[in-house]
Amino acid sequence: MVKYIDNVNARAHLRFMEWQAVLRLTHHRDHTEMAQAFPEYIEVCNQWHEKYKTYIKRNPRRPRAVALNSIYLSLLNNKIENLEEFYIRLSTEVTNLRTSKSRIRKVVLDDENYVTEFRFGTKIDSFGNNNRIVNLVLKEAVELVHADYTKNELNSAFNDLALEYVEAQINKEELVALRDLFFKKVYAMEKSITRAEALILRNSDKKLAKDAYHLYGIFKLRCEVGDAWTLSQTELAREKLGVGKPAALKAVDLLIKLKLIEIFEQVTLVSAEAQATVYRRIG
Repeated sequence: MVKYIDNVNARAHLRFMEWQAVLRLTHHRDHTEMAQAFPEYIEVCNQWHEKYKTYIKRNPRRPRAVALNSIYLSLLNNKIENLEEFYIRLSTEVTNLRTSKSRIRKVVLDDENYVTEFRFGTKIDSFGNNNRIVNLVLKEAVELVHADYTKNELNSAFNDLALEYVEAQINKEELVALRDLFFKKVYAMEKSITRAEALILRNSDKKLAKDAYHLYGIFKLRCEVGDAWTLSQTELAREKLGVGKPAALKAVDLLIKLKLIEIFEQVTLVSAEAQATVYRRIG
């Protein structure tokens, strides 16, 4: 049972590392077997590799990054015998690595600082000279929008972020302000974009995501939830979506898979366009 490959909320460098471990230690470097085991991720694993390289390049002295790269080199040189050994090393050297930030750990995990009534008005002027931290927190918040996290899980996600990236010199008030900023961003974004739209746009196939997002917008414009819309394939492919028939049908399939629309019935038109479909918007 993998921990990161099929976890869309896991960091890309961890998904890449587990992909390499499973490929080498379970499927004996057979990419065909790997593709059969994880067909939905075969096209994005290269993106994970690029993000892994970026992570290592940007963090040449960070203990977690150094340890992760060491594990990768061990995999490449056949120095890890099985997945059990891999997960032990990943846990002890990377994901559960104890750092020198014990003071931050105490502040982050202290119950009295748990944000229950979010202080959205908290000023963060003190971070004026450290936009990197603010931008990092905002970026992480956006990644978690509509990811079905509970409040406690969001809090844990912020804790992990702080323990890995936040500078040790930060004080308690600044840390609480950062957490308020994190929660504010998550909830503000969830008001500005629907869960369905977020799911579409996070699809690994960016061209498909673009086509499906446009088509879903057309459905929203034409139909309330529960309404039906008769649409010929020609109209779908050209006038309404602006792409060819295969791309249009792939976009339809994605919306059906995400339970945003459903096929109500097939109909025959009197005109030359013999085939048409009645769709119902359900999300």
